[in-house]
Amino acid sequence: MSEHISGIITKGVGGVFNVRCDDGSLRLCQIRGNIRLSKMTPLVGDHVLTGESGDPDIPFVLEKILPRKNSLVRPPLANLDNLFLIFSCTDPVPDLKLLDKMLIICAKLHIHPVVLFSKSDKDRVICDKYVSIYKNAGLQCFSIGMDEEVSSEVTAILESGLTGLAGPSGVGKSTFCNKILGESTVKVGEISDRLKRGKHTTRHAELFEYGKGFVTDTPGFTSLDLFEVGVLYTDVAGGYPEIREASAGCKFDDCRHIAEKQCNVRKLVGDVIDEGRYQRYREFYEYLYSRRPNSAGGYK
Repeated sequence: MSEHISGIITKGVGGVFNVRCDDGSLRLCQIRGNIRLSKMTPLVGDHVLTGESGDPDIPFVLEKILPRKNSLVRPPLANLDNLFLIFSCTDPVPDLKLLDKMLIICAKLHIHPVVLFSKSDKDRVICDKYVSIYKNAGLQCFSIGMDEEVSSEVTAILESGLTGLAGPSGVGKSTFCNKILGESTVKVGEISDRLKRGKHTTRHAELFEYGKGFVTDTPGFTSLDLFEVGVLYTDVAGGYPEIREASAGCKFDDCRHIAEKQCNVRKLVGDVIDEGRYQRYREFYEYLYSRRPNSAGGYK
């Protein structure tokens, strides 16, 4: 038997997968029959074991898909460690409800979120305000101008694990990609092809090496519905670390922080807890609470 070498799937097209192996080699693999029988579809980002196939055209096979940390349906991607949520501080004005929704989804899927406000050079005051809100909430948050270099704090995150990039159109994500991957690698105008953006005409995700880590685009992540990833009303606080922390001071362990007496969270709104963040928490919580599953398997 050939030696099994572990690695990560960096690209998959037409049943053929590129695997960057832990020993630094790159293997072109097809699927072994036992994976087909398991009906488990290999995803970009999967950690796998590979072996020799005996086929000179595609010399290796995927022998086994190792357990996943998480997986996404849109885009089809596995084992995402970090997700940069990129929003502009102006032009367009950031959709903070969308940002908070994405934070809830990250918490549900055990993805470490990093908030990045772009175009800080256009309005430093408003950008600092947004950064302050999310930093005070207990989240990693940075700002960057269109002509500024990426800070060492940001690159340190990118240099390990699998990091995705997500955000609405027009926020300067292509510019950010050029900064981290280098214009010698990705030219402006080629970013759609390399990172699968633009009109989303391609269905194939791809990982790009960055230090000891990998970077990928996540088209479609912003349009994920909370129900698609199984978010319940009890999961909403996962996107609000400041509310989770303050809840330790509530009288009741099951406090919803909506109308309960002696709720420590409500006492801190407008001071420790940003009022806009709290109102969005209530909106998500009440919506999901009204749609909670009933004993018959449907929704109330």
